[in-house]
Amino acid sequence: MTFAKPHHKTRIACCQISLVPDEALNLAKCLNLIDQASSVKPDLVILPEMSNWSAGLVKSKSDALAHSVTVQGPFLSAIAKKAHQYGCFIAIGVIEQWDEETFITSVILSPDEKIVLKYQKQIPFGPQIAWASPGRTGNPVVQLPFARVGLYICADGLIPETTRVLALKGAQLLINTLHSGGADETYLHVPVRAYENQVWVASANKVGQRDLGALDRFSGGSQIVSPKGDVVARADALNDAFIWADVDFNDLEMLPATKGKLHELRRPECYGQLIKKPAYPFENHEFKGPASLGVAVLQPIGHGIEALHAALKACSQVVQSGGARLLVLPHLLMHDLKAQDFDPAQAAVLDVQALEAVKEAARKTSSWLVFSLIKVNAHMPAAYHLCTDLIDPTGAVFGSQIQIHVPAHLRTWVSGGSEFKVFQTPIGRIGLLGGTDAQVLESYRVLTYLGVQVVCVSGALEEDKEVDLGLRERVAENRIHIVFASRSDAPCARGSVIVQASAYPSEPHWRVRFPDVQTIEPAQTQLSASLDLWATNDKTVAPLGCDLLLSPRYDQYQRLIEP
Repeated sequence: MTFAKPHHKTRIACCQISLVPDEALNLAKCLNLIDQASSVKPDLVILPEMSNWSAGLVKSKSDALAHSVTVQGPFLSAIAKKAHQYGCFIAIGVIEQWDEETFITSVILSPDEKIVLKYQKQIPFGPQIAWASPGRTGNPVVQLPFARVGLYICADGLIPETTRVLALKGAQLLINTLHSGGADETYLHVPVRAYENQVWVASANKVGQRDLGALDRFSGGSQIVSPKGDVVARADALNDAFIWADVDFNDLEMLPATKGKLHELRRPECYGQLIKKPAYPFENHEFKGPASLGVAVLQPIGHGIEALHAALKACSQVVQSGGARLLVLPHLLMHDLKAQDFDPAQAAVLDVQALEAVKEAARKTSSWLVFSLIKVNAHMPAAYHLCTDLIDPTGAVFGSQIQIHVPAHLRTWVSGGSEFKVFQTPIGRIGLLGGTDAQVLESYRVLTYLGVQVVCVSGALEEDKEVDLGLRERVAENRIHIVFASRSDAPCARGSVIVQASAYPSEPHWRVRFPDVQTIEPAQTQLSASLDLWATNDKTVAPLGCDLLLSPRYDQYQRLIEP
């Protein structure tokens, strides 16, 4: 069969391999898979993390030194010769020796047998901490003939900073080399990094036993994902194989309808917390809060005063029958956001009146309520804030969060806030997000660094992937709970959502990184859950100190806060 490549398209092949405790055989396996992939005439071939040796067999620094390679050594030289032979670029990972240190490194080799990009893994995972130094290469991006390309490795994709930095540096394709036994990589962490950054992602994982005699296995699932988060090619979980796809980096139809929102909405000046050490571990705080918390979302049909009264009428039911103490209402519930004659001044007056009704409901039910409303900007009377208020059981406004990320079409009358807040309450550490704040991953990440346990969102869901990938990943990468009340007229028919964090450790081991998602049925108007608040105090994801907040390399994320 002849494989003809469409004009202007880049052909990418991802290989997955089962390694053995024999370096020469591992090299032979890599070369053989490259030979097989060459049958489709690829422009780029990707092989897994640590393709020279199975890290499951590395127990110490001496083991790592014994089975490491230099980037100029014979292992990568043999791979480079294949790049020259087939006129393609090859990305591959190895255990790298550098003086007396060992790193988990991935490189891109060019057809002229040169290393055009080198990246060292920033977050060693689990036992790797004992022998792999955290990377010191930063987050480089290289211009290849077909696209700007960046690399990241396995556990680097469990947190959002590395891939976000690469995207902000202009990467169109992110190459992810993997050494993973978790299905969460396949079905969540890899596709979400494409979706949230609006870039292509191509990953190569291993298959086979994770260690000699072990029962658990690598999870395979090597894949190529579009900027929309769609998987265009994916391998199985068991077999040595390669998959491939043709990618047009200039095809505007492959980009999501929200292309550009990443840069339009971001407020880098508000993300300074992400390059600082977080307030953690949280169990050392003076306030610890309860072990669990009953929560509910209320999603009445429609909008306006009738919808508000329907929601407040349901408060008593979810408090008494569902045990909820914290209830969240949708974004700007009083208003028709599509109205052509929308008057913010009149809307602000209506919301003052509505707020009194919400306060009364909080007093009657002895519960906490989250309500989204429009307020006059005290410093600019002709401007307004979009706010999310937290009402306590006495009917007082305990705290208020001004929406920070304001869409361009609202900036004629809306002024954004500048500070994320976490409210220390008797029922836990609460964060509030409204509207498009919920669409920006940095919102959740900053709140996490500030110690949040529960993020209450008054929003409007736009599509299924915002739930299945976006919100699920926000919980997984931060180990927080999200209670998302969506408007009934939101574009996404899935409705309101509660995503719960699980405590570490979990069974299977990756379960803690793939949280459950509860969504409301179309005919329902409420959803309740009980949250394990203590689960949010520990951000561990693997033994020996691999941690969602302590392991990231803050000194390498400066790009996140640059305009």
